Amino acid sequence: MKAAFPDSFSMSALRRGDEATFNCLFSEYYPALCFFAEKLLKDRFAAEEVVQGVMLRVWEKQADFDAFPSLKAFLYISTRNACLNYLEKIQRQRKHEHALELVAPISEEVTLSTIFKAEAMREIYGAIEQLPEKYRLIMELAYKEEMKNAEIAERLNIPVGTVNKQKMRALKSLRKLLSPKSFNVLLSFF
Repeated sequence: MKAAFPDSFSMSALRRGDEATFNCLFSEYYPALCFFAEKLLKDRFAAEEVVQGVMLRVWEKQADFDAFPSLKAFLYISTRNACLNYLEKIQRQRKHEHALELVAPISEEVTLSTIFKAEAMREIYGAIEQLPEKYRLIMELAYKEEMKNAEIAERLNIPVGTVNKQKMRALKSLRKLLSPKSFNVLLSFF
């Protein structure tokens, strides 16, 4: 007559790395753990994969188990946790796939537009640096910091009319320094 599994199972043999003892544990618990995991995951293949990973961890950690009840608890708790991790991973993948589906149709157009604007910004910043200091400062505040004329006047402690005149002169100079497309990008900010 065959002895019941826990009675015949040797924890000391498992701790020594006895392959036959591990195989006995595997054949006794693998089907039950797969059933448990499949109920959580609703996917037989994923359940088998999860349980194989748990059993591999048992083999790697065999010396860490003092008694059979702690080993059995480890098997079920690890299987549950591995299933939850798997479900979270699947959920993240689906979320990313959905986000990509929303972005994909417009991404090339958006990318090209963003590249064009970045190149225009580079050209505009370079041209602003070439302006005389009083014009450069006003354009940096207006364009880079997006300040209104009144805010610029307050910051520089000058009349708003002076800001308007110097801004117009700066734009006149920038029109000569910039390509027509970049100049139009600049004007779109004002």
